[in-house]
Amino acid sequence: MIRSGGFAGIEKRGESDTASDPLLRRLVDRVDLGAVPPPGRIPDQFLYDIDIDGDTATVGEAQLNGPLRELVHHVLGRPT
Repeated sequence: MIRSGGFAGIEKRGESDTASDPLLRRLVDRVDLGAVPPPGRIPDQFLYDIDIDGDTATVGEAQLNGPLRELVHHVLGRPT
């Protein structure tokens, strides 16, 4: 997972394995990347490139909600 964009344009990367992380497995099972709308054109928003076992999506911070938000925070850590 890669977070990019924002005002400063600083990139943050994270990776995790569901085999060793039961909470991550539960979150991944609740996320449908195909149902996430494309990110809107919002200046300085964060964009998240998410890859779950080859299923990929680019998600804008405005689309992060529910299990998808939990997944991003779990993998990348809580935003400061």
